[in-house]
Amino acid sequence: MRVAIVHDDLMQWGGAERVLEGICEIYPDAPIFTSVFDLNNEQLFKRFGSKKVITSFLQKIPGWKTFYKIMLPFYPIAFEQFNFDEFDLVISHTTRFAKSIITKPATKHISYCHTPPRFLWHFSGMKNYGFGEFLMTKLRIYDQVSVHRVDHFIAGSENAKRRIKKIYGVDSKVVYPFINLKRFENVDTFDGGYFVVAGRLNEYKRFDLAKEACSKIGVELKVLDGSFNDDMVVEILRGSKGLIIPGIEDFGLVSIEAQALGKGVVAFKDGGALETVIEGNTGIFFEKQTVESLVVALQNFKSPNKQSFSPNKQSFSPNKQSFSPNKDMCIKNAKRFSTERFRSQFIQTIDSL
Repeated sequence: MRVAIVHDDLMQWGGAERVLEGICEIYPDAPIFTSVFDLNNEQLFKRFGSKKVITSFLQKIPGWKTFYKIMLPFYPIAFEQFNFDEFDLVISHTTRFAKSIITKPATKHISYCHTPPRFLWHFSGMKNYGFGEFLMTKLRIYDQVSVHRVDHFIAGSENAKRRIKKIYGVDSKVVYPFINLKRFENVDTFDGGYFVVAGRLNEYKRFDLAKEACSKIGVELKVLDGSFNDDMVVEILRGSKGLIIPGIEDFGLVSIEAQALGKGVVAFKDGGALETVIEGNTGIFFEKQTVESLVVALQNFKSPNKQSFSPNKQSFSPNKQSFSPNKDMCIKNAKRFSTERFRSQFIQTIDSL
């Protein structure tokens, strides 16, 4: 069977690219079709530089790295230009427009979707784009039209499944992403007195809440973004008090990574965190997406075998019942999202479709 993989873009190394790497390991001979590929990104080149990567006409535009975000209206056109006549199966891996490819009836198109485009359907926090709203309306119409080019959807989470049903009106099967558990085995951990937030520096991540909350109670916050390599991520997470997820994640692989090290999670009670965090065992939720609500949760959080965290600055309310993550339960929960489980479920789902 001749297989092709389509990915939105190869610009940053993050959770989506980790999953892409896993799909490529299942189909090692499949070429990757993508809008643009930053060959100077060390992490991306290390993982995909040896593969056959086919880019769109956007890659040929002078200075495209500077303008690739404002070239948004051209991305759907870029994916429509690819030719898949020689393939039996095309797997689009997407949060944006990779699913808008055009295939012939004889070619099966299965889309592994982690979310409909956040910026189009108000999952990114933006409610109105002012003068740009006209363009966004056109792109929303296009996005819904392009859904009919997909034969079957696989959702990256129950959260994604609900969004796909709500926005596109179609059903999907859930296959959870994975982490490489071997990265976190035999790692000594300790409480270095700081919390961590991790991910791309996008507005919907709401790192601003975490920064302000930690500042108010006088605890250090470290930010992990796509520029950190795997060893650095493990090094910073292993010395943390725990991970903060202040935004609404599609799924949130870093939550699993923290738990693989026995670290607890403080998360906003929405989105993918509801699927990765076991409340009262591996993490604690805060109900409102406000600094005050997050501060209370942080005050109630304590590391295993430690006294509950004592703020040395402002306190908003007395602690309720303190929470201490169960280290063994954290590690056990992380093992549900192994590479082996992903490969097995992904292959089975593809075969069934």
